[in-house]
Amino acid sequence: MKKRLGIAIAIVLMMIFCTGLGVAAAADQPIKWKMVSTWTPAINLLEGDKNFAKLVGELSNGRLQITVSPAGELVPANAVFDTVAKGSVECGGDWPSYWAGKNSAFDLLGSYPMGLCQYDAINWYYHGGGKKVFDDLFGKYNMMYFLTSVSPMESGIRARVPIKTLADYKGKKLRMSGKAQGHILQKLGAAQVMISGGEIYQALQMATIDGAEFCSPSIDWKMGFGEVTKYNIGPGWHQPSSTFGVMINKGAWAKLPADLKVIVEKAAQANVAYISSWYEAGNIEALGLFQKAGSQIFKLSNAELKKLEEYAWEYLVDEAKKNPDYQTAALSMFQFLKNFAIAREAQEPFSQGRNPFSWPKLPGLK
Repeated sequence: MKKRLGIAIAIVLMMIFCTGLGVAAAADQPIKWKMVSTWTPAINLLEGDKNFAKLVGELSNGRLQITVSPAGELVPANAVFDTVAKGSVECGGDWPSYWAGKNSAFDLLGSYPMGLCQYDAINWYYHGGGKKVFDDLFGKYNMMYFLTSVSPMESGIRARVPIKTLADYKGKKLRMSGKAQGHILQKLGAAQVMISGGEIYQALQMATIDGAEFCSPSIDWKMGFGEVTKYNIGPGWHQPSSTFGVMINKGAWAKLPADLKVIVEKAAQANVAYISSWYEAGNIEALGLFQKAGSQIFKLSNAELKKLEEYAWEYLVDEAKKNPDYQTAALSMFQFLKNFAIAREAQEPFSQGRNPFSWPKLPGLK
């Protein structure tokens, strides 16, 4: 009996030991996430998503591994939002304005004509209440959100035909994203054409559009726009900056250990610093390359920019009346911008961004 008892105890101890090993081994297994992006490999905005995933892997010592899939590889770009919201994948890289069809407030978060410039957007997000606006809005759709980069002012319109003044917009077919932008183009007598970034080159080449905007010079050059356009009209009033981030399904987020949640947040912050400046620095070479390719550059006058600002504020106030989420986002954004105006004036001539010529008559704006 003693011998049998000893064997039984040994077996139980061995089972406990093996179970412990199994738990330890399971704990050592990396967590693997899929990240779907709105960007194709031809658009180097994808580099922001890839660098974020790389940082998460490095900071977590491989405990959280994120595989980035470009648009079209797992899902098309326009399906990224729903794919993440439903939990079919854990996360997705985006430009929030793409989701304006879900809620018009998203149109403000990606960019707004005559609105926040690059570091205005970053400062507002971290220190002016912007993060809460993002969290609350994406939270309604079962997602967390982290800013991952902000690109600088866009190039303006790259065109096959010369556009030198606001009057020259009339009758032109222009690819331009954003509902507010569409409102302004209509005011100018131009037709807004909505096509994806990957379709712009061919549309310009085939002359189905007269001109297009996409992003900053470094990104425009990589997309081959120097080959199919001869003219550039700036500044990029339609997008003084562009905000990019990562949407994370709430269910996937809830399953992460607390320390990995911190790592994801810190990786996003590090990505903002590095990739935002990377986009800006790349403009140096790109502008030179556009110049060598023979691109002619025209700029709108301050009087013309004031007129665009009037149209932008008109749309902003009207849309805020229709959607409480839009009102909340707009008020937070422009209150920060107005509060910062005194600091920007004090920093002249060394400040970044711009103070508007006037302020939108938003309810609650002090």
